[in-house]
Amino acid sequence: MISPEEEKFYLQWEKDRVLPHFKRKPFLIGLSFGLSVGMLILLISETGWYERASMVANMRGNEIWIVIAIIVFSFGFAWIYQQFTAEMNEQRFNELKHLKNKK
Repeated sequence: MISPEEEKFYLQWEKDRVLPHFKRKPFLIGLSFGLSVGMLILLISETGWYERASMVANMRGNEIWIVIAIIVFSFGFAWIYQQFTAEMNEQRFNELKHLKNKK
């Protein structure tokens, strides 16, 4: 038995699955999460909470490289989250397709 919500998803994804999987919402969710983790790392680094990491960062690092690394990490995480969301939708579609064919 497929609920009306699942039927709506099935019909929508059947049309959308042939399009490229770039969707703005999952990308922005992943980007915001990546930037949040980056800001947390910067906050921990600046407060000196972990003294050894602060000493190593001050000895070798340049602040701009840390910011660049956070931005690259954030965009990478956003892309991975976007792909993950598309794969989860595809999996859900295949399960619903199997249920419909089984009936």
